[in-house]
Amino acid sequence: MLKIAVGHSNDPDSTEAVDEVLQQCLNSLAGEIPQAGILFAAIDFEHELILNQIDAAFPNLELIGGTTDGEVSSVLGFQQDSLTLMLFCSDDIEIRAAVGRNVSQNPTAIAQQTVETLKDSLKTDLRLCITTPESLTTSASSILEGLSLGLGTVPVLGGTTGDQTKVERTYQFFKTEVLSDSVPILLLGGNLLFSHGVASGWRPIGKQSIVTKV
Repeated sequence: MLKIAVGHSNDPDSTEAVDEVLQQCLNSLAGEIPQAGILFAAIDFEHELILNQIDAAFPNLELIGGTTDGEVSSVLGFQQDSLTLMLFCSDDIEIRAAVGRNVSQNPTAIAQQTVETLKDSLKTDLRLCITTPESLTTSASSILEGLSLGLGTVPVLGGTTGDQTKVERTYQFFKTEVLSDSVPILLLGGNLLFSHGVASGWRPIGKQSIVTKV
């Protein structure tokens, strides 16, 4: 059994927004205790305050997330400058979080080491990896390479954090920490069935060519 609770608020006040999100989640959970969560937040919120409020409501939550350039949920649809939280509850799925720090120093090696260490702590068969890494200080492709080296054929889903195109600084979330230059990961193992896909809005408008020199 996997139960998901979603909260989403477009209130610009950090305290009001997190209170609204938590109440929505509590209503959906109906007494269930969540194991893990993913938090997406606009860049201008008080992120430390929000994480502390979530921790007070759900202690020891395996939480990751980061700052975004727009948020989408089943509650409010697409929003900008909003806060959204997704919580996971299950009695037969294991969910664990970890973070690699100072990832720009060696993105491939740090991502690989982080995921391998966390993978070794799982008691069930690994099924899925979700990540919300840094986007400005390092190469997302190198991070993905490291995760793939550590995970083998296990799918990796997620996306890099943003700062509303200011290109100044992005933030990643790990439990109650607000970080930069990091790679948070969430591993899911056990009785999990899922599907995934990818699509792009790009369409070719000319003849195909081969790049021979850059």
